[in-house]
Amino acid sequence: MKTRTKWLIAVMAASLVGGFAGQAAAQKSDYYKDKVVNLIIAGSPSGGHSRYARLIAPYLQKHLGASELRISNMRGGGGLKAANHMWRVKPDGMTVAFGNASTLIFAPIAGSKGAKFIATEFAFLGRATSEPRMLMVGGKSSIKTFQDLQKLDRPFIYPSQGTDEDFYTMAILSDALGFKLKAVTGYEGNADTALAVIKGDGDGHITGWSESQAAIKSGDKRPILVVTSQRIPDYPDVPTAIELASAGKRGMLEAMSNILETHRSYYAPPKTNPEAVAAFRAAVDAALNDPALLAESKKGNRPVSFMNGNQQQAAIEQIARESGGLAPVLKAAVKAIQ
Repeated sequence: MKTRTKWLIAVMAASLVGGFAGQAAAQKSDYYKDKVVNLIIAGSPSGGHSRYARLIAPYLQKHLGASELRISNMRGGGGLKAANHMWRVKPDGMTVAFGNASTLIFAPIAGSKGAKFIATEFAFLGRATSEPRMLMVGGKSSIKTFQDLQKLDRPFIYPSQGTDEDFYTMAILSDALGFKLKAVTGYEGNADTALAVIKGDGDGHITGWSESQAAIKSGDKRPILVVTSQRIPDYPDVPTAIELASAGKRGMLEAMSNILETHRSYYAPPKTNPEAVAAFRAAVDAALNDPALLAESKKGNRPVSFMNGNQQQAAIEQIARESGGLAPVLKAAVKAIQ
């Protein structure tokens, strides 16, 4: 996987800068005009998916031409409940989900019994953002650096909301970087796992950069590792997982990083009406290139990192094909919590 897939994602993202706003306009359709569209957010009302989806919603409704964009939340299983629901809904394009595409890729590779879908058969409609993800510990924790974690004489306690992308990420980090892990499941969303870490009920959790800022600045949490591909300029002394891995484990971490960079995305059920897919992709293109949205996202510290749905579909299909080497680690992690 390594360089080839990362190059594919980089080229796709770069190509959007000049071309896709015009393409979206050219593909504008009346398919959704004056219709009610249901948007299911795969997560809690207070989570990052909700904040992004609700930020984008007015612009998406405008560019769809819909009379209403009806938003609801469906949490459970780290996004699996929503994905399973989307697998069964009518494929007319009137019900679309917004959630983490990473979970859709990881869960089938892991052989998760909770995943009743085939990720590559969903219609991916566009990625809204792909921000860095970090392993955080509590501000009062004795763990100050990742090296402190590796020196623990006990498992690192990880509060988990289920078999979501962060659960699988922690399993891969444990295997690749050589530390013991104990996942404690049953938490409801990122806010719940964050509180557990701050209170000291767990050692740490993984979260997105934009969701971490307030807690870091207040001293409630501390970043010790970047789990995506590049260091974060605001935290130059925090290493990436890939930097710390042995040569034999870097391929695994690069595959993980590529999956995580698919991130917050819109998707529809298998065999969705092609006209609906084209119209929704065009609306996402237009919404995420809308100057008013970009200004609002910048003001609210919610960075947009757009990928067009056509390119995203191809990238996810390739990533899924090339990530089979992760299966033994992910399957062992799922077995450990059953």
